[in-house]
Amino acid sequence: MEQVEGKLEVFSAILLQQYIRLQTAAAYYRAQKNMVAAKFKLSPDVYAKMCAEPLQTSLLGLQLVYEENAQILTVTPDEEFLQEFENNIMRDVALQYADTYNERYAAFISFAGIV
Repeated sequence: MEQVEGKLEVFSAILLQQYIRLQTAAAYYRAQKNMVAAKFKLSPDVYAKMCAEPLQTSLLGLQLVYEENAQILTVTPDEEFLQEFENNIMRDVALQYADTYNERYAAFISFAGIV
């Protein structure tokens, strides 16, 4: 995985979707598979722009519930999604991604914990 420097300055719905996907998988493993959902903080306008993107492939297997007043997105993975990351390579990719890109998208979204 390439090293990144600085924060993303230009909005990209696809990159934010990928961030949600891989951060959710990483959180699941960091919680030793004892997680129901991951939470992310993002503004209503960022959420709306992300949802307006016609391509939603990165979000397959994830149920999204957005609380506009709290600006919290709760992401619940389904069993098929979790199965994809049972593979050691996929799990390691998610964990490394979470470490490498944790602050990259901070202008738009941040990981806010697990449920």
